[in-house]
Order: sequence, then C-alpha cells, then structure tokens
Amino acid sequence: MRSLSSRLRCSYLAALTALRERAAYAGNFGASMLTYGLFVFIFSRVWAGAYAGDALIAGYSLDMAVWYFIVAEISAFGFGRFFWGLSRDVKSGQVAYLLARPYDFVGYHYAERLGGSLAEVGFIALEGLVAGLILVGPLPAALVGGGAAAGIGRAAVVVFSLFLAGTLQFYLQFALALSAFWLEENDALYWIYQKFALVVGTLIPIEFLPEAAARLSLWTPFPYLSYAPARLFVAFSWDEAARLIGGQLAWIAVGMALARGTFALGSRRVALNGG
Repeated sequence: MRSLSSRLRCSYLAALTALRERAAYAGNFGASMLTYGLFVFIFSRVWAGAYAGDALIAGYSLDMAVWYFIVAEISAFGFGRFFWGLSRDVKSGQVAYLLARPYDFVGYHYAERLGGSLAEVGFIALEGLVAGLILVGPLPAALVGGGAAAGIGRAAVVVFSLFLAGTLQFYLQFALALSAFWLEENDALYWIYQKFALVVGTLIPIEFLPEAAARLSLWTPFPYLSYAPARLFVAFSWDEAARLIGGQLAWIAVGMALARGTFALGSRRVALNGG
C-alpha cells in the first residue's frame, strides 16, 4: 500500500512540476497557437466552399464540421509530440541513466509528459473556443442544450474524452519511440502513425470516409485519438459517449501493454549491452 501511495505521489509531483514549468513559459506556446489558429481559419474557409449549396454532408452541417475540426486539432496539437523527446533520450543514451533511477519509468514519464501537455492544451482550447465563436457562432446545441447542468455534464464528458485521447497518444508514441532500441532511425514509424492519425478522424470525421473504410477504422486506435472527443462535442449522445469512451479505454489498455512490453524488452537490451 505504501509503495502504491509513493508511486502515485511521485507521478502527481512529476505532473504538477511539468505543468507549472510549461505554464510559467506560456510564450513558448506562441508558435503552436499561431499554427493552430491558421489551420482553423483555413479549414473553416475550405468547409465553407465544400458546403456551398449543401445543408448537410454525412450528417454534419457547416457549423458542426468547423467545430469538429477545432476540437480534433486540440488533441493533435496538444498531445501529438510525445515521440520526439522520448526517442531522443534513447538515441542519445540518456535512457541508460534514467533507468537507474528508483521509479516506474513508464508511469513517471506518462505523468510528466501528459502533465506538461495540459498547459498547452488549455491555451489551445481557449483559442479554439474563441475562434469557433467568431467563425461559426454558438456552441453546438447537442452539447449545451437542455439547461446549464446538462451542458456542464456533457462538457465534462468531452473533457474526459480529450484526456483519454492524450493518454492513448502517449502510450502509442512511447512504444514507437522505444523502437529506437532496435532501429537507428525510427522517425519514419512516427510519420506513418501521424499520417494515419490525421486522415482517420482528425482532418475529417470518419463519416466522410467510404463506408468500408469507416467501419474498418473503428477497429484501429486512430478514431479514438481525435474523432472521439470531437464527435461528442458536435453530436453528443450518451449512447455514443459510452461507446466511444469504452473504445478509448480498451485501446489505452492495449497501448499500455504495448508500451510496457516494449520498455521491458528494450531495457533488457540496454542491460545486455552494458548500458
């Protein structure tokens, strides 16, 4: 019990320290916020052209499509860069020193990296909210309708889904980054992963894909990275929330097992080669 308490306290302090450090240098988010703002504006104009003369496309109105993109990109921008730092630690040999420290390597890095990202997610989410209100107007009725209490409950579910998306991003990118134990250059693996993540649920809702591709995508982790929170934001229903969050939790379990398995094999390789 004491060991579990110590691990939780260590993770909490790692996340809090990383969050405070990132928030203290908010100016460092300037480039991400500028890029995010440009993406949102450009895609809002693209959707405006695509919807010319059409009220709905695959069940989405123009306002829904723009809000969808705003929320999907929060996940992509806020949680999309865990790979680089972790991969660099392995390639530089820094990981050999980190392994000697008396903590759960995977759990500590999860808390530190995700905690640090929460500051950036907060700034980007605020920017996205302002941009959406300016570009398309009020929040989706499916999210805020039915009174303040109901709206707050739905918003809390969307925030929870965003958190789960960040968690899944971490574990998948952690496993990819640790492929550097075996591959001298593993950047290509991340680029492939990123492109699938962009196409399957980030740039466009999966309902816009061909029916067979949309069905197949639900058997992969990619819709649960950006599609899940964005879909709940624009077309919330409790049945769909249960399905999408259930999918996120299931893939997090798979991602965690993959991350810990990759770490176990990789750290053994470090020990076998003398560090």
